[in-house]
Amino acid sequence: MEFIMPVFALIATPAVRIRSDGCTILKALPMEHLGARGMTEARTLAEISTAVTLYGERTAGAHPGRSFSISVHIRRGDRKPRGFDAAYRTGALGTDRWVLMVDNDADGARILHGRSAAETGNMASCKGDVA
Repeated sequence: MEFIMPVFALIATPAVRIRSDGCTILKALPMEHLGARGMTEARTLAEISTAVTLYGERTAGAHPGRSFSISVHIRRGDRKPRGFDAAYRTGALGTDRWVLMVDNDADGARILHGRSAAETGNMASCKGDVA
């Protein structure tokens, strides 16, 4: 029996985290994408995480200062690696590494709609943050 390697699509979507009343809210523009979709074959969570990092670095290089999240979709009929859903949900795949944190909706709206992060004050990277 031949093992078919699962195929994943990676999509960068403009997104920002807004601090509000002691918590954070992720706002995204799900119908907009930054650059082309990335496709990768992966058997393990580590391989998916590496692909997310490489795709995110390429996207960040092509769109400097943009805040975005990466969604990971598996090809229909393929099997996800064990633990994929939990890793994706908790941020362990690094999909929100490029999401910026802002203090108000106005800054969030400017970033979501293309104003570079350098032009907007009061923000920090969400690297490692999980809502």
